Amino acid sequence: MTPAGRDPATRDDLLRALADSANEIGGYFAGLDAAQFVDGNAAQWSPAHHLDHLIRSNLPVASGLGAARGRLQPLPAQHQVRTHAQIRDDYRAVLATGGKAFGRLLPQPEGSQTELVERYVSSLNAVGEALAHWTDAELDNWAMPHPALNVLSIREMALFTLMHNWHHLNGVRRQMLAPQTVSTDNGAT
Repeated sequence: MTPAGRDPATRDDLLRALADSANEIGGYFAGLDAAQFVDGNAAQWSPAHHLDHLIRSNLPVASGLGAARGRLQPLPAQHQVRTHAQIRDDYRAVLATGGKAFGRLLPQPEGSQTELVERYVSSLNAVGEALAHWTDAELDNWAMPHPALNVLSIREMALFTLMHNWHHLNGVRRQMLAPQTVSTDNGAT
């Protein structure tokens, strides 16, 4: 779901949703109290950890979308392109079975709050800039690998990226509403 409350359908819808999300999500993190922003650790992620994870997740998508078509694979003929809701549900199922971020996706936030927010906004804008070079038809004809969901069409990857960014923002919002609650979910998803 996007901030406007409707799922993006076309490439242009996706581009608008990515730009709107970069501004809204970046603005939320920029508006946090400096102490709240860094209150956490590798076991219980701070907002800074979540933001760094999103940067680490968005940049490979932007890079992949910017790759020459010859470096990507055509979408397998048997692949049924999923809706935003189906991708969300599939992702939640992975999380429910213990799926967590790993490797290069694990956050190691460095820099000031302002620097992290700027890098975040830039990372999500980079996804949009790379996606702008694709046609609507191409979005359902090419594939990208995803570490938890296997092969996704380009459209599915853009939808996942939106959903993933909002997933983390909503997790931080819940965390800010109940900071005294100790959670066993480090948000590493």
